Amino acid sequence: MATRTPGLLRNAAAGSERVLMRRKRRTDLKRTDLALSTDLRQFCRKRCFSSYPSAEEQQDIFLADSGTPRRVFRPQQKPLDAAERAWLQSDAGAGIRAETISSSPRFDWRQITPRVKPKSHTRVHVRRMAPPRINVGWGEPYYDAIQSYTKRFMEMLEAEQQEDEAVLKERLSTWSLTRLQEEGYCLTDLSAFWLDENQFGRPVASFLLGPGLALPDHRFENSTQVLLSRIDPLQQSFAQGSVVSRSATQIRVAFEDHFDELTDGRWRIDVGRSNIVYERMRNAIGHFNHDPQMLESAAISADRELILQGTHLRDILLQSSQPTVKHPEAAEALLPDAGFVADEGAVEREEAAVNTDGAFANDQRIHSWARRYSQPEPVVVEGDPPLEGLNSTQIRAMALMIGQRLSLVQGPPGTGKTKTIIETTKLLKVHFQVPHPLLVCTYTNVAVDNLVEGLGAAGVNPLRVGFGGQVKESLVQYTLAHKLTLHPLAPSLEALNKELEPLSRRIRDIQTRLREMIEDRRKGREKGGSGAKAVERRRQMVASMEADLALRQRMRSSLKARIYALEMEMLRDVVSEADVICTTCITSASAALNVVDFPVVFLDEASMSTEPASLIPIMKGSRHLALIGDHKQLPPVITSPEAQALGLGRSLFERLTEEGVVPSVMLDIQYRMHPGISFFPSREFYNFSLHDGTVDAEGLALPRLTPPTSAHLKEDEKGNRPAVIFLDHAGGESLKDKSRVNQNEAQIVVGVVEDLLLNNPNLMGKDIGIIAPYVAQISLLTRLFNTDAKARERFNTVLGEHRAMQLAHIEIKTVDGFEGREKEIIVFSTVRNNAGGYIGFLADRRRLNVGLTRAKRGLFVVGSISTLGKGVRAEPKKKPVEGEVIVHPGEAKVIQAKEEEGKKKVKTVITLSARGKNKGQDSWKRYAQWLTECGLVIKLGGDSLGQALYGNLKQAAAANASTVKKVVLKE
Repeated sequence: MATRTPGLLRNAAAGSERVLMRRKRRTDLKRTDLALSTDLRQFCRKRCFSSYPSAEEQQDIFLADSGTPRRVFRPQQKPLDAAERAWLQSDAGAGIRAETISSSPRFDWRQITPRVKPKSHTRVHVRRMAPPRINVGWGEPYYDAIQSYTKRFMEMLEAEQQEDEAVLKERLSTWSLTRLQEEGYCLTDLSAFWLDENQFGRPVASFLLGPGLALPDHRFENSTQVLLSRIDPLQQSFAQGSVVSRSATQIRVAFEDHFDELTDGRWRIDVGRSNIVYERMRNAIGHFNHDPQMLESAAISADRELILQGTHLRDILLQSSQPTVKHPEAAEALLPDAGFVADEGAVEREEAAVNTDGAFANDQRIHSWARRYSQPEPVVVEGDPPLEGLNSTQIRAMALMIGQRLSLVQGPPGTGKTKTIIETTKLLKVHFQVPHPLLVCTYTNVAVDNLVEGLGAAGVNPLRVGFGGQVKESLVQYTLAHKLTLHPLAPSLEALNKELEPLSRRIRDIQTRLREMIEDRRKGREKGGSGAKAVERRRQMVASMEADLALRQRMRSSLKARIYALEMEMLRDVVSEADVICTTCITSASAALNVVDFPVVFLDEASMSTEPASLIPIMKGSRHLALIGDHKQLPPVITSPEAQALGLGRSLFERLTEEGVVPSVMLDIQYRMHPGISFFPSREFYNFSLHDGTVDAEGLALPRLTPPTSAHLKEDEKGNRPAVIFLDHAGGESLKDKSRVNQNEAQIVVGVVEDLLLNNPNLMGKDIGIIAPYVAQISLLTRLFNTDAKARERFNTVLGEHRAMQLAHIEIKTVDGFEGREKEIIVFSTVRNNAGGYIGFLADRRRLNVGLTRAKRGLFVVGSISTLGKGVRAEPKKKPVEGEVIVHPGEAKVIQAKEEEGKKKVKTVITLSARGKNKGQDSWKRYAQWLTECGLVIKLGGDSLGQALYGNLKQAAAANASTVKKVVLKE
């Protein structure tokens, strides 16, 4: 490094001689490089752009391969904050301004090209720019629909964001420090230091208790926002950042800027909240104003192009937001003239509704395949790819996904939604070799990993865009960060970063010295005397330091520009070489994915994502969209009651299903559950349309789904054990904070798990899952199975130390945490146990569906059959005072307005939709009745309860006593 710095100084000094020449050419450069084409100017005027960026905002440095700086256009854009850049980490090129890329001109995916694209030795530097912000004007297509849609969803997002902020403030202001630490929201007494390495120029700090000291359990997952303070974040928050990685002993956090105080003293970090998700959702809603077709046709120049924002599917997505006119005569009287059309989009939608071809409209091979395989009996012709291991509805779903520009695929539990997506992607990329960039998004990182794993095994080349800490270790080879490290330009990038580090340190040192000298002058503590010569000497020293600082800052800017250019080139290469990009809905907004546009989008877990979140990947220029989900399972998680009442809890998948305009298909064969487990969900939630693919020709369950051996599963006369059992007990529930807990039930769960591990030698901890609807019960069970000393002693006695090690691998989560998951055995703790039969939010029909369908071969439900059989949703409220109106979810009440003199009474209807929640209590009643009729309820009381709670312990103690007695006798 020492040998490079003088060279840089000489180059910078020589470059300063050309400053005057560059200033003289500045006007010419602005006229040439900053000029927009005539087509774009006409486009801008037509779309009513609010303003053009100023000339200063349009200037930026971008380097060609030769290293010569050029002036290019940059639209006005807010800089990424620390949370934003840490959120993107490797998936956004770690804070790269990705609108500028080094690549070939805009890729025309409409042309059929080989799947493996030949590499070109000639590179044309293309500047990708975000289009100027626009708003559809009154009288233009979709104006009314966009206005209505935006107003409605912005109000929902505002309510949800305010509730999030209130929850954070309440937690920090009302919880004690001990509770915050116990719940994992806070870590204290941490030391910190800056890491020498920083990905893509972002300062990263490491926080730890001490060398080799393990951190306690905490909630600081990757991408979590961090509030840094000494004592109290509400009173003296020092900085905010985001977690980029974590280990057992330290947490690494990225910040916006480097600050010297980090290494001094001890720190406290708290789990915060981020506005990034809300900003991305708001931006996605705003992109409805963009018309991608016009953006594609807007020519700028040979080396510049616009990033596509918006979607070609506005006619369908905005259809329900378009005001309908019920009385044409009245509406006609309001129009300025008879020939005026209030919303031209209505006419366009009627024409566009016929267009269902999507991105593959010009490929007759795909059209033919989709048409033939959409039939109940597909017509197979020579050359069709083999479709092995797929049932008829999965094949029809594939045909729908590629044959319709917008389609819905409903996948009940265990029906192979992931496999259907993988096979569809393989069909497009391997068989038809379509050049279209494919974007596959899900709601959770677990689902993304499952897709990537399946795609890789199927021979497709996936690219996993996400955080390293949230990606399976076996899938690291598919991640963006890993592929960037293998790029041929990675060594060059690393060398430039090494040059940058000492230069940045030197700049900070000079800035620190200058601040100290200024502070000394202000306080009259200047060294060297107060005479004229001393003053002049200090003035010259300051001037020299300022000149040195300016020179080094120019050197740093030059280095950063070169680093930036290399990063862009590497990023474009990696993204372009992938067959399919896999990420979550939120991360799809990362700057890394601005290097290409995505005409084809598949959205998995679409019923779990809010509609604004689903719009994020859709608004990347999509013209072909498939939504895969199940609105009979978990809905989006909403914090704000107001936002829930306004409809934020209804997903885009559910809305389009209810509207009945978009073609859809349901996968109807499940391959997960024992038929004894799947029977009730099929009857209750899918009207017997969900069939079993887990039985043989004689209708018997497959051997792999044989229920486990358990004291609670009694064999019948044929030697068959039931796959479902309900353990009924009378242990009452209790209230803890705002949650519910049941101590007796937790002990019964412990006994069930002990019994399973004792009687099934091949059963591992990872094969068992424990579900509870309440967070307090989850905390209690987690403590019993992991940290409680008395429970640990009991497990070692009953199971033995070696077998007891399996307990650490048991997953204990809420119903929401098990969405999309499956286990060999599930123990479902229902918690609620009271005389009134109140079951609270347990009466959510969709959560019941998820809870009952996670197990493959054994489901143990623990609770009170009488409480669930009564199924009263809520405890009685206080009686309303006169004039007070209480509206419960799912109800519609008519409020009689007071009669005013000379006016008629006016009725106002208030409706809050519960969307299936009230039906959940009836579902629990029917489930309790079905269990009772089938003889699947075991009442625990007296001796049977004692056996369930302590039987295993007594048996183990007796066995140990017998062993000791034998040893004594032998001696």
